[in-house]
Amino acid sequence: MSSIFHSRRAIGARPAARAVSRGWLVVRFVCIVVALHAPSWLSVWIFQTPLAEERPLFNLDLLVAAALACVSTLAGGVVLVLAWSADIIRAAAKNYHFMSTFDFVDAARFVDMLNLRTFLSPSLLGAVTGFAICLWLALRLTRRSRTLALPLLGLALLAAGGDAANGSFHIFGLDKDSRIVNMNFAGSPAWNVWRAERQSLSMSGPPSPMRDPATFRALQAWQSAHPGQSSMLVLVESLGLPRDPALRDWMAQRLATPRLAARWSIQIADEEFVGSTTSGELRTLCGLQGHYTRLSNDIAAGCLPRRLADQGVTSTGIHGFGLRMFDRSEWWPRVGLQPWRWAERDPSVPMNCNQAFPGVCDSAVLGEAVKQAQTPGRFVYALTLDTHLPLDLRHAAPLPAALQTACAASSTPEQACRMVHELGEVLARLESTLAASQATPFLVVVGDHMPPFSETVNRESFSAHRVPMFVMTPR
Repeated sequence: MSSIFHSRRAIGARPAARAVSRGWLVVRFVCIVVALHAPSWLSVWIFQTPLAEERPLFNLDLLVAAALACVSTLAGGVVLVLAWSADIIRAAAKNYHFMSTFDFVDAARFVDMLNLRTFLSPSLLGAVTGFAICLWLALRLTRRSRTLALPLLGLALLAAGGDAANGSFHIFGLDKDSRIVNMNFAGSPAWNVWRAERQSLSMSGPPSPMRDPATFRALQAWQSAHPGQSSMLVLVESLGLPRDPALRDWMAQRLATPRLAARWSIQIADEEFVGSTTSGELRTLCGLQGHYTRLSNDIAAGCLPRRLADQGVTSTGIHGFGLRMFDRSEWWPRVGLQPWRWAERDPSVPMNCNQAFPGVCDSAVLGEAVKQAQTPGRFVYALTLDTHLPLDLRHAAPLPAALQTACAASSTPEQACRMVHELGEVLARLESTLAASQATPFLVVVGDHMPPFSETVNRESFSAHRVPMFVMTPR
């Protein structure tokens, strides 16, 4: 009788045990999905990254990698790291205006020139720790759990199907012109990187003329009308165009002052930009769009410094950072610029005004540029550095009251407002240097690209496609 009772208890306990086991599998499944996507979901919450286009709700690469980890922890872990890396690198490349992910990865060969300690912020260390925890948790929960592989792949297929129905699934040409919901349900950063690189390779020919290179045309037109006279081009790092008119006016007034207006006719406009700083250099010096590594000698013959050389004009390029960065020591001479070499260990030259990119400060760069432009028959190109992100705000002075008021009225966040101030300081420094000079050369001041802020709220304070341009014609 006792044995029959125990056997009935065992039989009755089996369904309960199965229910608990299935419930635990559901919990593990949910925890795996959350661990995989926590970095992306948190970035949307913390940095307010747009959900559409940039941040899919479900990452197909991570779901497939987690399904693989259910079978092999090592293989799944490797694929998870690669999938996360593809997403991070792609986002960073777009953030810093690189024309392709490969170009961003290629820039790693210059990392020894940077002060990497500047980038070791608490937020970065927290992000790395968070990724490590998510990786450990995902591998822990998928270990020896082959039964979870199919549900993970099923979620990937379901998310992809929902994305296709929504009209935002770009793979296999299933995207539509309009969407039902302004959200990406599924995405594959690895596929996006591959697609972008394939497009980059198909467009990797020589640089081509831009549609409207306003800076290049202004310099070219003035030099054609005034052969043998001096001119200047100042390309200001991260000089973005503020969306708020009051902020644009505040920044413009730093350069367009009455004492300069007495000597120059100052036209304030804007220009379209594409790509990072080197792309801005090709845009302004040559009127071209493309990558500097694909600039041949024949195409470079059309660049302004090469054309001016035929008129007997000497062209000099001045930068505060090492000329090895982005191979400027090689391609600057190709476009006709003579790179300016700073005297080593000169105590009179201010240094390291930008912590991440240690070099000669903009005050010295602008001072030397204006000094050389005093001589007839010179074209002087100056590339600034101090306003490169990240900015050092530890000892920052209080913002001027007028700027604070303008930022508050336009709801401009603190970091974007601080960037406007720092850009205004560069323009004010150039203004004072020009005011103290004797000669009055033709001058164009323009930005290379908008500030590459990671946070959407800061990025949206500036135009996404245009930069300010100041054309200063001698009276």
